Amino acid sequence: MLLLLAAVPLETTLIRTVLGERLGLITSTSLTRQNHYAEVPLLLAHTGIGPINMAMQLGRILTCYKPEAVILFGCGGAYPQSGLALGDCVLATSETLGDTGIATDSGFIPLDQLKIPQDPVLVPQFRQNYTLSQPLLERASGILRDTPKGPFVTVSTCSGHPFLSEQLEARTGGVCENMEGAAAAQVCEQFHLPLLELRGISNPTGTRDPQQWDICKGTAAAQNAVIKLVDNWS
Repeated sequence: MLLLLAAVPLETTLIRTVLGERLGLITSTSLTRQNHYAEVPLLLAHTGIGPINMAMQLGRILTCYKPEAVILFGCGGAYPQSGLALGDCVLATSETLGDTGIATDSGFIPLDQLKIPQDPVLVPQFRQNYTLSQPLLERASGILRDTPKGPFVTVSTCSGHPFLSEQLEARTGGVCENMEGAAAAQVCEQFHLPLLELRGISNPTGTRDPQQWDICKGTAAAQNAVIKLVDNWS
């Protein structure tokens, strides 16, 4: 079984239409999958927006289901130097918590550089960066040929201003900004599950100009890639 994850239903409309009966669907009120078949190879769930919703919902799901792998998809913003354009699909090599830390007069200090005492026996060690599954990335790259890949950045405050966008890009080396990926990576690591993440570019970061945004184009790019992946997975 593959677990397909997206934040909101807008990001799965095409998948639900095309894959139809092949999908088991987890609703927001129940962890019981809704499907005509007793067993399905594909399970779809919506987690809600942001890292807290992602961590909570994915944790709940993985206490009930044991998928082979998790595929997270949706739309994302392209950083200025990424070379990505509206409607491009991009694969994640890693995830970074981009704005978890302290903003100071002399710059941003990531939380993992603050040397806060931690006891790994009592609590999971905090990490700012997660490398995603290399085998899954290679598998996806073989199916989605010529699809670019690079580091992703998870934020709670999206960079709708050029200065913040440039800061995050310079600090992380990221190509794509999103709001859930690093949380999914942390949960999957705790459950010893491989994670693949891909995003369709719906906007450049650093602007709120509606003329530069196309969420439908971004979500369609991600969904078409996921459909191609699951059709060729075996």
